[in-house]
Amino acid sequence: MLMRRLRKLLREERGSIPIEGVMGALLILGWYAIAFQFLDAFRTKSEALKASYTIADMISREEAPIGPTYMAGAKRMLDFMLNSDASRSWLRVTIIYCPSDNNANTVIDCDGNGNKFALEKSWATALTPVHTVTTINAEKDRIPLMSEGDYAVILETSLSYNPIFDIGQKSLTLDGGNTWTRQGLSSQLRFSNFIITRSRGVRNTWSDAS
Repeated sequence: MLMRRLRKLLREERGSIPIEGVMGALLILGWYAIAFQFLDAFRTKSEALKASYTIADMISREEAPIGPTYMAGAKRMLDFMLNSDASRSWLRVTIIYCPSDNNANTVIDCDGNGNKFALEKSWATALTPVHTVTTINAEKDRIPLMSEGDYAVILETSLSYNPIFDIGQKSLTLDGGNTWTRQGLSSQLRFSNFIITRSRGVRNTWSDAS
């Protein structure tokens, strides 16, 4: 009896257009929402990168000393370009150089290993920690080789991204509580940038009065 009904159901070709239309519309709507969410995430990431390069380029062209007031204005400009609340982003600027050994017969190249980068100044917004000599040399793999007496400015930015729709990171938990897979966008996603630039004219200097 059961098998007969199953075979009959298998051969059944009747259906309800309104019901199938609603089901299809829901699937399409769900796909559109997910596609829009990922598109928005990549758009925000691209905008954060462009805004960070704009700030770095602005600093590299500055002939007067930069300081807390200048960088606070740069942070407001960053938030304006990202159309973001100030609490969702932070900014850190660090001026480094390759120190001289005062020996005209030798040439020093700083790589963060044998010859360390020296720190002139590091400043950050909000509660973000500033760099020390130790932490900046820990980033040696991200800093190009610098010649003796060379200066560089490192700009770091970070923007937190919250998914518009509730498709944040979901876990599939099986086998007594073990998490096997995670899908979707992380609810704590951050777009961070580490940009190194050099002065285009006068060397960038720091002044607490600027």
